[in-house]
Amino acid sequence: MARNVMQVKEKKDRYQVAYIPGDDSGFDVMEAAMIVMQALDAPIDWVRADMGWCMWEKTCKEFPEGDKRRNTVPQETIDKVRNTDATLMAAITSKAGVKGFKSAILQMRQIFDLFINFRPAKLMPGLECPLKGDPKIDIKLFRENTEDLYSAVEWRPLPREMFDLHPGMERFKDKSEVAVSWRVYSKEGCDRIIRAAFEYAKANGLKSVVCCNKANVIRATDGMMKERFLEIAKEYPDIDSREENADATAMWLIKNPQDYQVIVTSNVFGDILSDEASQLVGGMGFAPSGNIGEEAALFEPSHGSVPKYAHQYKINPCGLLITAVMMLEYLGLNDHAARLEKAIGDVLVESKYLTYDIWRDDKGDKDWEKKAVSTLEMAKAIAGKIDPDFDKKADEICAKAREMCAWEHLA
Repeated sequence: MARNVMQVKEKKDRYQVAYIPGDDSGFDVMEAAMIVMQALDAPIDWVRADMGWCMWEKTCKEFPEGDKRRNTVPQETIDKVRNTDATLMAAITSKAGVKGFKSAILQMRQIFDLFINFRPAKLMPGLECPLKGDPKIDIKLFRENTEDLYSAVEWRPLPREMFDLHPGMERFKDKSEVAVSWRVYSKEGCDRIIRAAFEYAKANGLKSVVCCNKANVIRATDGMMKERFLEIAKEYPDIDSREENADATAMWLIKNPQDYQVIVTSNVFGDILSDEASQLVGGMGFAPSGNIGEEAALFEPSHGSVPKYAHQYKINPCGLLITAVMMLEYLGLNDHAARLEKAIGDVLVESKYLTYDIWRDDKGDKDWEKKAVSTLEMAKAIAGKIDPDFDKKADEICAKAREMCAWEHLA
């Protein structure tokens, strides 16, 4: 029997976890997260690693153009991720149109075959759903993470010999420029993400799995996804399974989000649907994600690095902290995960220590500028809910978090 990839490969009394501070506001949020994680005092030894735009800038100074060491992901980081039990990563920055630049997270997904992108959407206490009726939202979305349009098989311009590969390309031959991205699916890729969704539902007592696709139009690729879903669903007769068009799912997520427990879908559709679901539970600032495979698990918030607010400590730390809850559950540290999740909820309900984006976007408070606290102040409030004695050691803990996430040495 294949192992459950949603849990750590080897249970231990103490774990080694790599942490990647990321770029821009990612540094700020990771510093805040490390304040909270020290207060939580889980059995974890933290190992620093770096990747993203910060490493691109650093390696461009150190190595000439064309050198493979010019990269957003250093070999040292790959080794650390491989040799630790899990990785917690803050947001990183990607920039379009930069010669030689490759997305760090896409590289990591391919290097470690992180075929599951797990994106839960759950409404936290103290947050408001924009839908009427206060629907109970707790959606687990399984997004295929290594194939589809993100497999990076593309051309611009399309080589002339490629026009003869398919009769459908005849009408494009006289166009001035043609760009093509291949939508690559494999039977193995479909099977493993679908089976992971069903196994998760089975292990957690969930009764419904929905496959979202566009097999009615994109018949080869999504047709394969649909066929494999219907076949694999027969192995799980106790779970209600259905497939539906992804555009219909986008509509029904707004109308009846409570009807969805587990969703499984392709890379691009999963990207869109998970972002939509996050808007129902507080926005991208509260959206966690996990990139999970047989050999590694890399956990990151779904929100961006917000370069315009870099090192201003404005962004709320909840996205990364909720991601840390998911990572702790992956490691089997469920008691620590529950304590962290409760502490986040308590601070949100109390509504005394919230950053500007929560006041502005979730609370809709016109006085958000006056009420907002910094990223670190919100983190300290959460840490105080975890450890009643936090105030006595706050200075020491905060100094350690800053040291752990110092970014100046990367300049």
